[in-house]
Amino acid sequence: MPSRTHVRLIFAFLFTLSTMVLATGFVASVTGSNNVRAGMEDGPHGIQHIPPNELTVATDHKSPSVGAKLVAFDSEGTVRYYNDTLDYYSDVDPSPTGKYTVTYVGTEDLRPKQCDGASACRRMVIERLNLSTDHTTRLYSRIVPTYKGYTLPYTNRWHDVDRINRTHFAVADIERDRVFVVNTSSGIVTWEWLALSHYSHKSGGPYPYDFTHVNDVEVLEDGRIMASIRNQDQVVFLNRTTGVVENWTIGEEGNHKWLFGQHNPDYIPESQGGPAVIIADSHNDRIVEYQRVNGSWEQSWVWRDNRLQWPRDADRLPNGNTLITDTHGNRVVEVDENGEPVWSVELHFPYDAERLGTGDESAGGESAQRADIAGREPISGANDDANSQENEGTRTKTQNGVSLLGLAGQAMDAIEEAIPEMVLNAVLYALPGWADVDDVFALAVLLGTTGAWGSMEAYWRGYRIRKPFSRIETDQQ
Repeated sequence: MPSRTHVRLIFAFLFTLSTMVLATGFVASVTGSNNVRAGMEDGPHGIQHIPPNELTVATDHKSPSVGAKLVAFDSEGTVRYYNDTLDYYSDVDPSPTGKYTVTYVGTEDLRPKQCDGASACRRMVIERLNLSTDHTTRLYSRIVPTYKGYTLPYTNRWHDVDRINRTHFAVADIERDRVFVVNTSSGIVTWEWLALSHYSHKSGGPYPYDFTHVNDVEVLEDGRIMASIRNQDQVVFLNRTTGVVENWTIGEEGNHKWLFGQHNPDYIPESQGGPAVIIADSHNDRIVEYQRVNGSWEQSWVWRDNRLQWPRDADRLPNGNTLITDTHGNRVVEVDENGEPVWSVELHFPYDAERLGTGDESAGGESAQRADIAGREPISGANDDANSQENEGTRTKTQNGVSLLGLAGQAMDAIEEAIPEMVLNAVLYALPGWADVDDVFALAVLLGTTGAWGSMEAYWRGYRIRKPFSRIETDQQ
């Protein structure tokens, strides 16, 4: 039986190791944030010397040290633009008003005295930004309450808008569980679809607090609107007169073989090999594409690697590559037609990414079926094989067989597979933006070690949990 000294040494080792893992992640996040800021030394005017199709604009709405941001990277991964004016950034799209201009939706958190009687509120904004001049134009805004009863503080932020023309935008309205079109010049809502017209309030999330979490909207060439109804695990197509086009829906609530808490579906039209839809299938930790075949949807492509964790955007580029935001993998990555990563940047908690000069989202790309694009599935174990030189995370193997870290990585992979993805992603969402799966394990080890060590020390010192009273038995005469 191990001595107390041996047990203490084991506890001390686990405590130190887990603390070092967490500290390394935090220090790297602070250093990375400072590096991102440093990329603006040449000012926004430097962007004018870079071809637009070599610029990737991404939003990050959960940075732990410097707040949410909108950032642009060049083809070398160097930061060329940085903006953290708002408290939250979601969707970003290229704007037709200029080759270095984008339109995005974001949030300003307001003080109580600005909330018109509500205890807390925020302002949703649609803004246009010229990256080369740093000039911002606010196109539309609306104030919404932050809390409604038991709702969570993030459930009412708009995640997506789509430009129809110079004055009209379609909005995915999480707060009111609807899709609407607004004239930004007059502020008048010209059309809306309410989720309750199609879904029972008993479906999806808690009604009315986060019922649908409608997180994406896209206006198609034929006038229909495609929307992502996240909490019902469905992508729907809306006829603006009759509502949901029933036989076009992708997914089924609770059937997670199709979709599970998806984000940012992109429609690929028939002229480009569709109808097809490429989707960030978030809780399934994959990018998936469905092709329309004989009046129904069939899975035609899937991509994921060992690092991909809760992706929330994927755009098919004109060259056949796919640009992916890996939210809990803390990166934006581009994969080629063979499914291999060819470009990536580290970014904490990225939400949306766009390659300028290639069209809005997947507008310039072809379907996986037409372009004959290869998919990819993760390989069991920490990396692809024992001789792999690719670093797909923080778990490593040696060239001459599996190292102890490799064995630990395989064990962690096995544990990760056993944890429901929705639970793991919820934990990661609650942690700082720099945290990844390894940090979750490190935190679990730290908390478990601290509790067990403290309990053992108390036991060794004679402390016991005692009943507040005990029965005294006496002889009855």
